[in-house]
Amino acid sequence: MGGRLLSAADLAGLLKTSKARVLAYERETSVPEPARVLQIANIFNVNPRELYQARPAGHVDQIRDLRCYAGLTAAEFAKTIGLSRTTYRDIESLAILPARDDGTLPLKMASALGLPLGMIHRALDHHPAAAERRATIAAHLVEVFKRAEVIHHPALIDPDDEMLTRIAEQLRRPASVVCRLVNYDLGRYRDLLRRYEIAKVNIAYAQGGRETRARAREVEKLRGNIDRQPSAVASSQLRFLAEAMSSQQWRTLVDLPRRSGPMYDFGATLNDPNVRHIWNGLLARGFVKVERRLNSILSLSVTSYGLDICRNQRPCYACLYPRITAP
Repeated sequence: MGGRLLSAADLAGLLKTSKARVLAYERETSVPEPARVLQIANIFNVNPRELYQARPAGHVDQIRDLRCYAGLTAAEFAKTIGLSRTTYRDIESLAILPARDDGTLPLKMASALGLPLGMIHRALDHHPAAAERRATIAAHLVEVFKRAEVIHHPALIDPDDEMLTRIAEQLRRPASVVCRLVNYDLGRYRDLLRRYEIAKVNIAYAQGGRETRARAREVEKLRGNIDRQPSAVASSQLRFLAEAMSSQQWRTLVDLPRRSGPMYDFGATLNDPNVRHIWNGLLARGFVKVERRLNSILSLSVTSYGLDICRNQRPCYACLYPRITAP
């Protein structure tokens, strides 16, 4: 510390513990709590990560690792982000977020740990259990997508289909919701097949070698997209459902531009707890922004990011909340 070597007794004094405890840490006969590791890291002015067991090359820190680096026990972290220990245990051991979350939980976790949101998503995405779920869903989708290859016949799946039931189990959502999502992706996959077949025909009608090569590259690109589609859809479905807004938030977001133009009197709703939590979630995720008018009225408007979400994810939200119409 500061270029000066510390004895076990010196370190014990700084940690306000016994010399025997420090020696036990050194001999690895006692494991310090995360808060103690953070305290030691601060004394030596190093990142807490350096005091934990070395990770193999390419290792991605898991939520448990990030929590420990912040000096928090599982119980402390769960309380900080407003979860029960059982629910939090599913996040840490299985990378499963609560189904009823409104999409703000990763933000709360990032804030509590003092980390960028991207690190939370990366930890969740690279969890072994998450990778296994993606692989399982992708394998089922390979079989389901074969239905799109049957021409002159609609590519559809029913809620009581055995394959659909297996996918719903992995996504932890009702079969009716998953059925709509899978049928939506079946339609997109079929359109991809149609474009692929058209691209192959275009090669036959190419006018010269340069055009032939360009058409061939297009065919190759489409073929790659087709091959990757089951894995891509599995990942996108898991991510969408994990981050999906609540039905109240989605209805509010799509209705906001209709309420007296693009602005909405926000200040009038601040005292209503039933409404405030909806705005708080939308604000936290950057979907809306607060603006103050000249007459001091607080108003809300949809951000460009919020508009992009409405446009890009509208079909998926239509599957999740079919009774809510979006522009």
